[in-house]
Amino acid sequence: MDLSKRQAYFDLAKELVGRYPHLKFDDHCYWRIALDNTLNNKWKNVIPPPAYRNLTEEQLDYTLHLLRSYLQDEQLLLEHNKNSLAYRQDN
Repeated sequence: MDLSKRQAYFDLAKELVGRYPHLKFDDHCYWRIALDNTLNNKWKNVIPPPAYRNLTEEQLDYTLHLLRSYLQDEQLLLEHNKNSLAYRQDN
C-alpha cells in the first residue's frame, strides 16, 4: 500500500472526528461506515482485519473517496451509517 494513502486513511478519520464532534463517533466508526459502504457488506465478512492492509488498491481508493466525501456531506455520512448498521443486523 502506498504510504501516503495509508496515512490519508488514518488522517481522514481523525479529521472527521474533529469535524463532527456532535456525532460522538470515534475514528473507527468512520472507517466502519466507509468500509462497509465500499464493500456493500460488513467489511469483516469480506476481508480480514486490519482492513487497510487487506483492501485492494481500488477498494482503498474508494474508501478514501468516501471519507473525503463525508467531510463535505454530513447527510451522506448519516445515510451510509444507516447502510452500515443494516449490513450488521444479520451478521
